[in-house]
Amino acid sequence: MTQIRDRLHKAIAEQRRPGRERPPVVGSAQIEAAFRPVAEAAEELRRELSDVPGLAIVVAAHEVRIELHDKDLWLSYSPEEGKFVGSELTSLWMEGGQREEHLTWETAEACVEAMIQACARYASLAEIMARYPSR
Repeated sequence: MTQIRDRLHKAIAEQRRPGRERPPVVGSAQIEAAFRPVAEAAEELRRELSDVPGLAIVVAAHEVRIELHDKDLWLSYSPEEGKFVGSELTSLWMEGGQREEHLTWETAEACVEAMIQACARYASLAEIMARYPSR
């Protein structure tokens, strides 16, 4: 019986989180300088959305991660591409599995705008989820 319970809890945990870990981004002065406007905007968004239940915004000098339950948005700067990069990972509950969308932006402002739009979607979703809690 314990084995079934352990397997069930493991399966539930795997369903909750996408389970994908990105390799760590090695920060550099170039990345941090280019990414500074995005990181500063993320700090402001974190303060503004601090009361949204379940929403986590983690800011580093070279990357930002925004998480809400099974959704995960990651942003950084790629000096190799000379672009701002990101990916959004979402669990597909009905179909099973995950969907990952890779994103790029030419400017910090375009990256910030995408981050604002994602935060708006995530905050709206969090509001709906809070209104209709699971039983």
